[in-house]
Amino acid sequence: MTLNGLWPGTNLTLWWFQCQRADFYRDLAEMFRRADSLLGFLEGEIAIAQRTGDRSKIFALRRILERFQKGHNAGRIGYLLEDVMPRSDAMMLVGVDRAADKSAAFVALADAVDNQNEMKKLVFGYAALPALMLPMCFVLIGILSRIVITIEQSTPAYIQAELWSGFNGLARFIASFISQHGTWSMILFLGFLSLALMSLPRWCGPLRLRLESWPLFSLYRDYQVGLLFTSLAMLLKTGGTLKWAIEDLSQSTSTWLRWHLLRVLSALDDDPNAVIEAFSRGLLSPHLQARAAALSRSAPTFSDVLIELGTKEGPRVLARVKATAWMANVATVGLIGVVAAVMGLASITVPGRFASLMQPNTSLTLKMAHEAKRLPRQSPP
Repeated sequence: MTLNGLWPGTNLTLWWFQCQRADFYRDLAEMFRRADSLLGFLEGEIAIAQRTGDRSKIFALRRILERFQKGHNAGRIGYLLEDVMPRSDAMMLVGVDRAADKSAAFVALADAVDNQNEMKKLVFGYAALPALMLPMCFVLIGILSRIVITIEQSTPAYIQAELWSGFNGLARFIASFISQHGTWSMILFLGFLSLALMSLPRWCGPLRLRLESWPLFSLYRDYQVGLLFTSLAMLLKTGGTLKWAIEDLSQSTSTWLRWHLLRVLSALDDDPNAVIEAFSRGLLSPHLQARAAALSRSAPTFSDVLIELGTKEGPRVLARVKATAWMANVATVGLIGVVAAVMGLASITVPGRFASLMQPNTSLTLKMAHEAKRLPRQSPP
């Protein structure tokens, strides 16, 4: 996956350990609170993992222990864990190294990871709907279109006009279009969708700013901002400055988010007091801008606002991401879903109308009227 931070890591052996890393961070917090030795902690955790058969944790802990025993940078948490933790945690681990209270820092890190995981579950849950619906809709439209085309081919000429009027006429038009251009239309649709997905973490510039309110792009923006808030909250809670936190996070993020963070830093260099304005240059949605402005009225500094947005305001931010994800689903599946619904209804109305028109009395009347129209009119004497 190219979207920054969506998967815990690429090493399959480490994957399960990384999924549970929030618990490991809390165990480290407890270790620092009790002033235990890191060597004893790692050896003890390896023994426990061996009893429980947790191979992923054994593998990760042995890699940490190996780095610790080398002695080089053994006192740096970031160095010890960078080989087994996802890249998205790298800057937050640097924040732990810089924190005076390591126990509190690890608790803050664990909370940040939990919040980010909730957001990832939400986004993946909503992404599953179009992933399942689109193939089903394509197959359904294809099958129903063939049914309509088959009925059209077997329909006598004298009932064509009656059969394909109104809604049924729309269904026949769609079926004909799908029959002639369906494959290329599907390829183009999937191509544009794939191109849009690939552009999310990479594309930046003035045109991207204009499209940030579009469903798919706004979902990516709100999702990334939610992850950003949790990371900033963790770094700021451990004593870092806002500018330092932004600079550090910009070094290990996607091209799109790095571009936005550099724009924030540039705006802060021009006017250090206009923090909300700096974050409102396309990074925050209007909803989050309004919430940040409301919180800033009573917060001592904007850093406190970001901490609250990344911690206490988590459910509100999550609700915003949920609403944006719903809109993105409607935009992605909407048109294809409507076409599938039309063809599904047509599979009922077309055969029903056909059977009605083929009744002997109705069929005879329509046939006579059709033949009468075809006969040449005789001139009066």
